[in-house]
Amino acid sequence: MERLMMKDLLARLSRQRADPPTHVDGSALDHALAGLQEAADLGEGRLPPSALQEARSVAERAEARRGLSEQITVVAFAGSTGAGKSTLFNSILGEEVAKAGVLRPTTSEPLAAIWQESPETMALLKWLGVTRWHVAADGAEALADLILIDLPDHDSTQTSHRAYVDHFVERVDLMVWVLDPQKYADALVHEQYLRRFSRHDDVTVVVLNQVDKLPVADAQQCLAHLRRLVAEDGLSDVVVLGTSNRSGEGLEILADRILSSVAGRRTAVARLAADVATAADGLVRAADDPGTPVAGTASGDLARLTEALTEAAGAPVIEAAIEKSSQLKASRAVGWPPLKWIGRLRKDPVAQLRLERPGVDPRLVRSSLPSNDPVARARANTAVMDYVDEASRGAPQAWVASTRAVGDRVSADLTDHLDQAVTRAPLVPQRNPRWWRLFGALQWVLFAIAVAGGLWLLGLAVLRYLQFHTAAAPTVEGFPIPTLLLIVGLLGGLVLAVLGRMLARTSAKRAVRAARAALRAEVTMVAQQQIVAPVAAELATVEQFREALRTARGD
Repeated sequence: MERLMMKDLLARLSRQRADPPTHVDGSALDHALAGLQEAADLGEGRLPPSALQEARSVAERAEARRGLSEQITVVAFAGSTGAGKSTLFNSILGEEVAKAGVLRPTTSEPLAAIWQESPETMALLKWLGVTRWHVAADGAEALADLILIDLPDHDSTQTSHRAYVDHFVERVDLMVWVLDPQKYADALVHEQYLRRFSRHDDVTVVVLNQVDKLPVADAQQCLAHLRRLVAEDGLSDVVVLGTSNRSGEGLEILADRILSSVAGRRTAVARLAADVATAADGLVRAADDPGTPVAGTASGDLARLTEALTEAAGAPVIEAAIEKSSQLKASRAVGWPPLKWIGRLRKDPVAQLRLERPGVDPRLVRSSLPSNDPVARARANTAVMDYVDEASRGAPQAWVASTRAVGDRVSADLTDHLDQAVTRAPLVPQRNPRWWRLFGALQWVLFAIAVAGGLWLLGLAVLRYLQFHTAAAPTVEGFPIPTLLLIVGLLGGLVLAVLGRMLARTSAKRAVRAARAALRAEVTMVAQQQIVAPVAAELATVEQFREALRTARGD
């Protein structure tokens, strides 16, 4: 009966193939493979090596399979011991080729059935690792593009049998899983095989064999349960059918499914596309990608980051030095001339910190700032990592980790970059305030007036001491002019010094604000170049990775 059925189906298939061969467009698969390779490349250094190796192995297998004939469809029968897999294989083939057994595995190595020993068929058998094959008698022309393979039992105690199954399930085009009513819910086949290939609905057939051993109602109940289990495995659209080698139930449907895959000439491409999509799913899991939008560097608190880095660059020390230096220079410029030498004895804090070096390349020198305040340094590192964490929010965990690694590398080099920012920043005013010159000139004028009055009075006193007759000093409103000159010179100098000190404080505050703005601008540049740009570049690969995976999955 089975042989007659096969001949009828072969005749129908021959009529279907009378039309010109259908061209299989593999451009979508080309794009998918390119996407998978790009995703693997982007995952380098970010994803676990095992996940990358698996993705690249899938790509290599797909390229190898595409290098062989995509017109040929390879169908493999796999199942547990006693499920009647080999008998079903013989029934579909229409010949007694595979040895059947009930209590123990009888298939020790794969056996192929082919209808033509063409170079393309033999090349495929070699790539698959098949060393035993049988040339079928019927339908040689109609089934030249079909290879049937009977695999060893996947639950065999022989490890080599399991290895064969693992090898072939990754390479054949259409898998026929043959289960029996007693072990169809076995966790091994569901967890180790069916669940792994949840994207392979179109290239998988699940058969509940030996349904003739059950009452009709029980058989239907088992089939319904099996369909639920397979759907839970992710294969909700897979073909699930009941078969019987004795009654012939379901054999025609199974044979028709196999022959339709041959006629369509798309099974190999569909299998490879499912493999690539599954590998892409594996990369998504390895990346721990939530699929949510990445916050990005625009969402990070750049102001807080810059403020913390400015503090770490030594802003408090610099500001104090600028303020003291400005006041010191002002006192030297506008102070009372006889006391200016005291100010010259004091060291300029700006010079001590080497903050004023006109014409010197900042890359070649370092400032003399004291070691960074540990508290400020800790704040800066915390600000960097907070910025990184906020920017990477929504990214795959693999990228969150890699972005934090970027932050760690940046933090290690921050001291040098911040010191160069200090040396680049125009912290010291290039010109002194104009009022300094005016006040300085007035101080000398007042000092000269005081000296003139003092010398005048001294001269009069000496002459009188020597008993010379001298005229009285001229007066103004009853006040001797020499005395007025001395008093005006001294009091004027004192008032001018006090006023100059007050103005010097204001100028010093203005210089501090200008220095802080200049330092902040340089630190902002450091933050942009050393933190924001590397973090943005790292996070930019997230969307590239996701887009590559969408291409690989055909989304």
